[in-house]
Amino acid sequence: MSVLVPVLFVLVALAIGTALRPTRTVGPVSPSDAWLAAARHAARVSASAWTALVAAPLLVAVAVIPGLRGVTTGLALGLLPATGGAAFLAVHAAGELTWPRPTGAVRRAALSRRGLRDIAPTGLAALVLTWSAALLVLLTVCAVVATDDGRALPWHHGPDITSTAGPFPGWFYGRWIGLAVAVLLIGCAAVLRLVARRPAVSDASADDDTALRRLSARRVLGGVQLVLGWTLSGCLGIASQALRSAQSGSVDGVPFGNPLAEAAALAGMLVALVVAVASAVVAGRSAVRARGATEPRAAVGAAAQAHAS
Repeated sequence: MSVLVPVLFVLVALAIGTALRPTRTVGPVSPSDAWLAAARHAARVSASAWTALVAAPLLVAVAVIPGLRGVTTGLALGLLPATGGAAFLAVHAAGELTWPRPTGAVRRAALSRRGLRDIAPTGLAALVLTWSAALLVLLTVCAVVATDDGRALPWHHGPDITSTAGPFPGWFYGRWIGLAVAVLLIGCAAVLRLVARRPAVSDASADDDTALRRLSARRVLGGVQLVLGWTLSGCLGIASQALRSAQSGSVDGVPFGNPLAEAAALAGMLVALVVAVASAVVAGRSAVRARGATEPRAAVGAAAQAHAS
């Protein structure tokens, strides 16, 4: 196993590097050829990024976590989605930096300044911010109510009866998860800026070039919201389980569970499940819509008109 993990890591890295190798269209090309070359590169980037998103946490789970002990194991498990998100964004950044550039005697591209608002789908961007805000609020609340070591949930059943339950995403775990979320959001913004500023597709209309940028932005945001959604789901599920565990027990045969707390714990678990499923569905829909992209109408029309003349 110690030999297999590095081999798998090298194979995945080589596959992604091969998929992202720089390509150039040689000589005079039609608008459709230039656009499709860029679209194929974007598709390879997306496939490689999703591979990295899945492979990175698996490699960490196999190669790193078994060697950890105690609370660091729980921390590593909590950061697994962020690990995949970091690999996902790194591959997208590499794909933008290796964006195909045409060669030839004549190269034309429309000059247009674009910002993040011009390329980022509003709904996906709002969902990324929603998951982030909800996760940070949850981590803040858990940090406030956690025990002094930040790893368990205390629950007072009476003046002289207090129980604790863990693991719990208090400040011990929450500070690192919050930092990972901040890094993920900064990385997402940086990649989207690369998308907005990358070279325009030669001989493509401004609308078609913008559509291709929005396609890339949709793919980036679809993966980022999945990572944030699953991180939120995991933290909420663990917090709810700790709250439920804190209600178990009895004194002199009398259970001291709080029905309202038990109901809140159950509701938290259901919400965690809904968040996990919803973020996965959104990511799937984003990927399906991205694969549905076809040759731009404006480019086809321009090519046909040039051929007729």
